[in-house]
Amino acid sequence: MTIVDSLHNEHRSIAKLLDILEHQIDVMAQAGAPDYELIQGIADYFCDYPDRCHHPKENEIFARLREKFPEEAEAIGNIGQEHDVTAGRVREFRQLIREILQEGIVARTAAVGAARNFIEAERRHMEMEEARFFSVAEKKLAPEDWAQVEENLTKERDPLSQGKADQDYKDLRERLLAWARDCQA
Repeated sequence: MTIVDSLHNEHRSIAKLLDILEHQIDVMAQAGAPDYELIQGIADYFCDYPDRCHHPKENEIFARLREKFPEEAEAIGNIGQEHDVTAGRVREFRQLIREILQEGIVARTAAVGAARNFIEAERRHMEMEEARFFSVAEKKLAPEDWAQVEENLTKERDPLSQGKADQDYKDLRERLLAWARDCQA
């Protein structure tokens, strides 16, 4: 499996989490009773996993692309900056959810708006990466470039993947699996 194949798989997993989060936010927007702990777990995941495991791969590919093909990289935009902006959005949303869980006074509309802002931006960002960034990288970078990218990466993995969740994410994984079973029933 190539690095880009891995990133495609990670994007599919991220998209599923965004769908689950969006469903919970829709419940919240309709003054229902969403699963706040599930929402909190997803927000925590997005505050941790992308910057620890996912974005370093993309940033390393982009750095190599920028080094070898600066014009093509410039046309894509600034991947690292987009990652920083997205991280800020999810931290803002997570803080609002934490305040709700601590029985702080937070308008549902603020939490719903922050969540939708994050979800929409994350989807747009992934669509750009899928449509432009990955295809340019795959076309332009040579096997030795990919080998260098691979060598520069740490071996962090998605804490929810491969049937084994890191201890910090074990409860979230179980809640996600239960939610998926409930949806299928």
